[in-house]
Amino acid sequence: MQLKAAGLTHVGMQRSQNQDRFWIDVERQVFLVADGMGGHKGGEIASELAVSAVKKYFETTISPSGQLQSPEKALREAFFQANQCIQERAKQEPNLQGMGTTCTLAYLNANKIWISHVGDSRCYLVRPEQIWQLTRDHSVVQEKLRAGVITRTQLKTDRSKNVLTRSVGFEPFLEIDIYQMDILSGDTFLLCSDGLYGLVEDGNIRDVICNENSLEKTVDTLIATANKNGGNDNVTAIAIKCI
Repeated sequence: MQLKAAGLTHVGMQRSQNQDRFWIDVERQVFLVADGMGGHKGGEIASELAVSAVKKYFETTISPSGQLQSPEKALREAFFQANQCIQERAKQEPNLQGMGTTCTLAYLNANKIWISHVGDSRCYLVRPEQIWQLTRDHSVVQEKLRAGVITRTQLKTDRSKNVLTRSVGFEPFLEIDIYQMDILSGDTFLLCSDGLYGLVEDGNIRDVICNENSLEKTVDTLIATANKNGGNDNVTAIAIKCI
């Protein structure tokens, strides 16, 4: 199965610094979104370190157009290395202690997708008239929702909506979610930061993906819509089409 992909990031309408990063490698079929968190420049550095570490790992582990023998093991190891890089940098520069980043990565091969996930960036699957959130947010509001403390309507306005329960680099121990599923020709996957889905409803995301005639236009329209709706955060999107 062949892939096409396009990605874009934007600082948003209310931020002076973009702490989002993304990486696309169509030949290796690996895609990553990272949304940094931390104090002065901490989030920007954390997401940059994570993307750099993951990119280095895959470029030394898998040749272009090759495939991983053990995808789940590789995805975990890539995130462990990213976690270690951020931890080491924070030890060298005390003002960066406490920085971290979300990481949501997709690897596609042999008609399957593997997703490794930490934080509250997301991976969606879109088919005609349908959209599914494949990852589960690691956030305080998600835990509240699961416990029945708040409703889905209250989720976006809860004061703790930006508080993560997991991130890459924040702690030495890293817990990673791994997902796997079969893919079909025509499937579109979307990796995005919370700056997108926080301001664009899932149904609208689906409509843009299904109606735009190119992936470049898809990610551009999604980000423009988030900015039109307030743009209160950095916003990043990668669209991947299986053909």
